[in-house]
Amino acid sequence: MNKLEANLMLFTITFYAAIQYAFLAGVPQNISTFSFLFITNLIGFLIMLLFFFGELFRLDKWQVLQSLVLALELVGVNVFMMLGTADVGAMVSASVLSAYFAFVPLLDFLCFKKKPDKRILPGILIVLTGLFFMMNLDMGGLLHRGIFFLLATDIFFALYVLTLSRYSVDSNPAVLSMGQMLFSAVFAFILWMAECLIKSTPPSLPREPAFWGGVIYISFFIRGLYGIIQIYALRYVSAFNSSLIFSTEIIMTMLMSPVLALVFGTAPEPITPLRVTGAVIMVAGILLSDGAVYEKLKRRVFREKKSA
Repeated sequence: MNKLEANLMLFTITFYAAIQYAFLAGVPQNISTFSFLFITNLIGFLIMLLFFFGELFRLDKWQVLQSLVLALELVGVNVFMMLGTADVGAMVSASVLSAYFAFVPLLDFLCFKKKPDKRILPGILIVLTGLFFMMNLDMGGLLHRGIFFLLATDIFFALYVLTLSRYSVDSNPAVLSMGQMLFSAVFAFILWMAECLIKSTPPSLPREPAFWGGVIYISFFIRGLYGIIQIYALRYVSAFNSSLIFSTEIIMTMLMSPVLALVFGTAPEPITPLRVTGAVIMVAGILLSDGAVYEKLKRRVFREKKSA
């Protein structure tokens, strides 16, 4: 895999992520978040085990510890995402979650003492402006309880991407992916049992079709395929650039909204001029923040000034 192929694969899994909100929104709110996380991570682990069983013979203690750390971060991501997406629509959810990349430079500096590139800040401001347009300039909506849950998701996911980008350099991607799902399933099961104990209800998996539809999609496309592609691709793409690719999730969500509405029999979220404008602004910010694009623009401007 080269850098171009890695970027294309990241765009592919971003498309899968954009669709997941329709499935998450369909999961009944009376169902335990932890039971959903437990069963999806367990199935995802079993799927990967089926294809990558031989990789377990390369397992070492360091990769076990790395998988544990990644799983703890993912538990935070998934719990807050489930809480947030239960209260707000798919378009708003994707808008807020797409902005997680803005936390990457800050956390990279705080946790790993890496100073951000001077190109990053303008790109972040442009992309955030685009996100604001895609939310139809709704300031009041930013104070919704679900928004705060989604912002917490952003922080956990930014930390996860930074951690994963470092672990994936020297560790076996298949082992890390399986390990983080196994530990995530264990943590979710423990939290589910604790929840049942507190509520004095017996643990049981629901029979609702919406629950199992979400389980099937999330298990195969998000836990399994998404996890392994992300770990491999981050060997060739920086944490910040991969975060910018993931930020295009809101654009894909907007474009797929009419199709998903037909599939699920729900009302499509409107594609307004403000949202189209926001999508264009986001793409401009993403391109500006990309180092290669920035250098090409800089050289072109320099040549034009020199020729003038």
